[in-house]
Amino acid sequence: MTMKAGINIFSVYRELGEDYFGTLQKVAEAGYENIELIGFNMKSFTRYIDEISMGSLRDKCREFGLNPIAVHEGAKPGEDLLSNDWDGLIRYYGGIGCERIVLPSVWISNRENTLRAAEQMNQIGKKMKDNGLQFYLHNHAHEFKSSGNETLFDILLENTDPSYLKFEVDLAWVMRAGLDPIAVLRKLGDRCDIIHQKDLAAELKGPLNILEAAEREGDDMSSPFEAYQKYVGPGDFVDLGTGQFDFAGVYEQIRSMGHVRYALVENEGESVDKFASIRQDLAQIQQFIVAEQEV
Repeated sequence: MTMKAGINIFSVYRELGEDYFGTLQKVAEAGYENIELIGFNMKSFTRYIDEISMGSLRDKCREFGLNPIAVHEGAKPGEDLLSNDWDGLIRYYGGIGCERIVLPSVWISNRENTLRAAEQMNQIGKKMKDNGLQFYLHNHAHEFKSSGNETLFDILLENTDPSYLKFEVDLAWVMRAGLDPIAVLRKLGDRCDIIHQKDLAAELKGPLNILEAAEREGDDMSSPFEAYQKYVGPGDFVDLGTGQFDFAGVYEQIRSMGHVRYALVENEGESVDKFASIRQDLAQIQQFIVAEQEV
């Protein structure tokens, strides 16, 4: 399977909040075709689905040559997953040709609430499958917290139906859990066909392994959101290729596995010019996606 590059437009969330369609146009001008939408306006803390009609978003994507392959949507942190209007999201995103809905995070902290989340995600995933869409979960680091002899991530994996839930693996967040992203991708196999790509500063101001740091502090990470505020700094993420991520080594193995379809840039670093940053990010990731495939 040939990988394609794309971008999660959280990379330009500030710009989106100021000028949504103008920002999409600049993303296209930076060279992107495949995009992952986001559901929330991070400036006003409102939903874009309530601000932008399905038809206008569909038409603008076509005008700019953008392919909305997925969207980050779902309940707000701390809210019950089933309280969300999933039927409304299915109608809206299905109507623009976006076939994947990705839960940006699930705020689990122990075996009990992880099992509950797995049960709910199975219900949501079945609803999506019945309507021609696919449900995904995007990871951070806290899902890899230990619970006995396994992790919360293992519990999710074991207790969700592969046809109802796939995983969008964020490689940098796996590293921040002290794990090898390749090992996680191998475990998931074809349950992961989308990855997120960030780069980590060569010298982080905080710890690389935030789970280990939390354990040293006696912090059980029962409130993951607060834990990220404590252990993750604004300068931890940088433009692709300027940090410590081993692109050549990791992507050689990803290509050999063959099940990843999209590698999406997620630029969370601080930039003077975000559009210049994401243009450079695209050039960086493309050279490793296509390496050895055109020989």
